[in-house]
This record gives sequence, structure tokens and C-alpha cells, in this order.
Amino acid sequence: MPTIRELYEDAIRYEESTLAHYILLLLQEGKISTNDDDSVLDQLPINKERLDRMIQSNYLGFSKIKIYSIKYAENTFAFVYAESPEEARSYFFRHTGMQPLNCHELSLDYMMAVGNRFLSFRDWRKEQSKFPCIVGVYKKEY
Repeated sequence: MPTIRELYEDAIRYEESTLAHYILLLLQEGKISTNDDDSVLDQLPINKERLDRMIQSNYLGFSKIKIYSIKYAENTFAFVYAESPEEARSYFFRHTGMQPLNCHELSLDYMMAVGNRFLSFRDWRKEQSKFPCIVGVYKKEY
């Protein structure tokens, strides 16, 4: 079983905001230590109000930018970085004049061919300077 430290580091690395803030809260309250087995989390009550405040204030400074796949034609999708699906759809419509058919959040860990290299959406996001933004188009070939 992983330790609290390992779980916390993974939560930070993969931007699992709720879990990371929860572990931090328990550490601050002295209810757990970083060397504890992560199974101790199953037995501890949650100070929901304090946890909600930490998450709402984004105490750990997680990026609120996600990646969305917008289908706008048969087998054709655009990738948009935005804070919400609504913002992604609105931005796409304003910049292309095309009405999105659907919009789905993708995993930031999904790998994508970008030019002559492969990047995760998480790493590709670091190369963008302004959000929201459209970063690419993909057409499925059958």
C-alpha cells in the first residue's frame, strides 16, 4: 500500500484537487503523517466546510484549465483549452462561427501527436500562453 506522502505527490502530479486538499487538511490538523499507510484515509471524518473552503480558494494553486474535445462536423473534432465546457463551446463558436455538436472533457494525460513529437495534453497546456485557446483539429479516418 502506498504511503500518504506517495498518494499526496500523485494527487499533486495528476491535479486531483479534492484528494490533494483533503490530505493537506488532515496533515495540517495532525490527524495523519506522511509516513502513514494511505488506508488510514478510509477511517477519518472530513471537515467538509474547511475542505470546501480550501478547494474553492484553490489553496494549492491547481490550474483550472482543462482540455475539451469539441465535435463540430462528422468525424471532426477541435481541441480547446478552457475552464469549463461552456467556455470551450462559447470560445469555439466565437472563433469559428460553427456550432459545436458536443463537448467532452478529455484526460490531461492523453498523449497526442504534435508535429514530430508526442505530448500529453498536460504538457501541451504548458506551452500555451493564453486561455481559452484552440490547439488543434483531428479528423477520424475510417
